[in-house]
Amino acid sequence: MNSTIAQLVGELDADSSEVAEDAQYALIAMGPDVLAQLTAATPRLGVFGQLCAIEVFTALKDPRPGSLLIDLLESGNATVRQWAATALADLGIKGAVPALRRAYEAFRQRGEAPDDSEGTALRWALTDLGARKPVLPPRAAALRASPDTLDPAWPTAHLAEVIEDLAAHDQAVLHFQVWRIKQDKGAYRDHGPAVDWDVDRRSPWDRIVADCRDWALLAAEATEKAPDLIATICWIDASDL
Repeated sequence: MNSTIAQLVGELDADSSEVAEDAQYALIAMGPDVLAQLTAATPRLGVFGQLCAIEVFTALKDPRPGSLLIDLLESGNATVRQWAATALADLGIKGAVPALRRAYEAFRQRGEAPDDSEGTALRWALTDLGARKPVLPPRAAALRASPDTLDPAWPTAHLAEVIEDLAAHDQAVLHFQVWRIKQDKGAYRDHGPAVDWDVDRRSPWDRIVADCRDWALLAAEATEKAPDLIATICWIDASDL
């Protein structure tokens, strides 16, 4: 056992988040040699320590912690489950698909809001690993922007048209996020919609779709339209509820 690695892993559970994050960055800088000890210790770490560990696994881009991340999908903490799902997708762990499906079914059975961060992460992970195919109507697909880092995304000038198209194909728009494209620097989160919405999930699906469309259109109307602004959209099908 490497004593330096052991000390840094222990510091991920420090009372000070600054100390924990410094340990996290130090472990990343040491590279894949830290993985065996960190993987073995992660189940005994507290919530913040486990989140730091997940960030180390993701940064090192090594699939070896895949089994541990699958186990963390059953954590008692929603943020740990969310981050584990995202890490499994980032690392391309296709063997995680059955566990992700179970986690998403458990999420749905708990009756959580579909735009909850955990649900969004689980849907994205299943989609990214090829186990879920979102409905993307042809017109909405044709209007997509093509930034290097965000796909799918749309110019804010086309938001209303895309929202209408998704609703016409029985898709409920939960929210969208606006990003500013900076030349040669990628996309940066700019702001969310000026209008937030929540709908009664007990309503019939067609009512949910219509309510989400109406609220999303109000938000789109209030959103700045500019050539360097794009939006990512979160939407669901009836089978996701």
